[in-house]
Order: sequence, then C-alpha cells, then structure tokens
Amino acid sequence: MEFLTNWSVETEITPVFTRDYDLFLFNEQKHLLLQGGTWITFYLLKKTGHKIMAQVSFHIEKDKAMSPHRAPFGSYLFSKNLSTLNLYYFIQECENRLREKKIKLILLKEPPIFYRTSEDLLQSILFNLGYTVSNAEIGSGINVGDEKFSSKIESWEKRKLKQAKAKGMFFKQLPLSEFENIYQFILKCRIRHGRSLSMTLDQLKPTVETFERSFFLFGTFLQKELTSASIAIKVNDKILYNFYSAHLKKYDSVSPTVLMIDGLYKFCASNNITLLDLGTSAIEGQPNFNLLDFKFRLGAVPSMKLTFEKELM
Repeated sequence: MEFLTNWSVETEITPVFTRDYDLFLFNEQKHLLLQGGTWITFYLLKKTGHKIMAQVSFHIEKDKAMSPHRAPFGSYLFSKNLSTLNLYYFIQECENRLREKKIKLILLKEPPIFYRTSEDLLQSILFNLGYTVSNAEIGSGINVGDEKFSSKIESWEKRKLKQAKAKGMFFKQLPLSEFENIYQFILKCRIRHGRSLSMTLDQLKPTVETFERSFFLFGTFLQKELTSASIAIKVNDKILYNFYSAHLKKYDSVSPTVLMIDGLYKFCASNNITLLDLGTSAIEGQPNFNLLDFKFRLGAVPSMKLTFEKELM
C-alpha cells in the first residue's frame, strides 16, 4: 500500500521535513508545554518531498489521551493535499500507538468548524471510526472583507453604534503592558454580571509572555474612562479570537460592545485577518441564547464546536 511504502508515523521530526499545513497557536509545542503534563505528538510524514502531512498532540493522564489539556481546542491538523484514505490510516495508527500505552479513552476537542474548510471530512472519518460527540457548543464569528461592519449589522445595533460615537465614545488599541489592568477590569465586569473567567491571571500570564506577538488589548473610552475592554488572540495569520471581553454595567444602555466589535473588525480588515471569532456563548454548559442572538445581530454566523470521545478496546 502507498501508506506503508511512502509514508510513516513518527513521534519526532527533523528539520529536513516541512509542514504542508498551517499551525494554530494552540497546537504549537510551546503552547503545549505551557498547558503542562505529559505529551505525545504523532506526525504523518510523506517521505517523497519530506513533507509533514498531519499531526496530533495528546496530553496523557493515566489511561486518558486528551487533545488539548488546557486550551480552547486541539485535535488533528492535516494538509488539504492529504487523501481521505491516508488521513483515515493516520488516525487508526495513532489509536494503535495509544493502545500500546494502555490508553483506554481518547478525547478530541475540535476547533469551530469555520476555522478550516476540511473540517467536515475529519468529523465524518471520526464518526466512521466509532467516535461519539460528548459535547456540542455553538460558536460564532464574523467574516471580514471589503464590506464595512456597519453594513453587516442590524438597524438596532447600528443605532447603538451611532449613539456611542455621538456621546464621544472611542475605540483604541492598548499596549500589552496594560495586560494586568485590562484583565482585572474584565474580571470585575464579569463578576458584576454574575459570571467569571476560565483562567486566573497567574495561569494566563505565562502564555501572554511567551506569545506576546499573538495577544492584543483593546478598549473603548468615554473621555478617560474605560467603558469596555477586550483581550484578543491572533490564532494564526487569518483568525483573531476575541478571547475575553466585558463592559461596565452602567453603560448597558449605550452598549459599548458594539463599538468594540466595530473596532476589532476594522483592526482585522487592516491586518488582512479574514475571521473575527467571537467565541462560544454558554452559561453552565447550556447555550446563552440572548448572547448568541446579539452576536448574530452584529453579522456573526454560527459554527459548531464539537468534542469527540472514543473508548479503546
């Protein structure tokens, strides 16, 4: 078979091999190390051409293999030039290697479907290999192009945007040196809205320091007062993820969030970023429909974010 003669699955690679696909920040080795614990990465190598055609990294904990450990998503990365058959074989071979390590359960947290065009292919293969969906989240994002943000949003939100600007509220990118202040601002706003954040300041700081070129801070202001803030992550060259954001409750009627998304959209457009990911919308594991509807009124489109699992026999 071609897979056996021209391909190999390895846990280490040499510089002579180059990737035939793009990495997301959360799949980079430096980020895996920041997540902690024991990891194993499998690479699918094409010997002719010295290409890495696919990879997956698993966090090993007793008899469980998880991708990722502490990150929004992990799972498989693969080239658009990889055949369906060889992707199928690669996933099977990864399972066989994990069985040899006495792994009994695999967990795969997928990125939102709109992150990659071949997502349906991978998910179909996972279903055929006996994986089941253990969690389904609803994400949303705005496709960024030549069209102005104001032309994408519904009339009510357009009115809010004009209202905020008429009051003198403005958007501004902030230096990364303001990270701790922005984090504390967002945390306080979230608590006042009855919510919190998934990571503490101490947990997040090492990641920001390691990937300082991938983290961006933004704020909206009324005179000198910070009215809303965002911590955004550049996942790759084409995707900006609005990771944490919040606004002061006293400005609910003005909705500075609309001005914030307008500013983020313009930032993406000026930096050739084609997707503004607004994240998932949930409360205690259930969809937050009010928040989802708000994002849709801002021109966002829905996207599934699935977690797969499989028991190894």
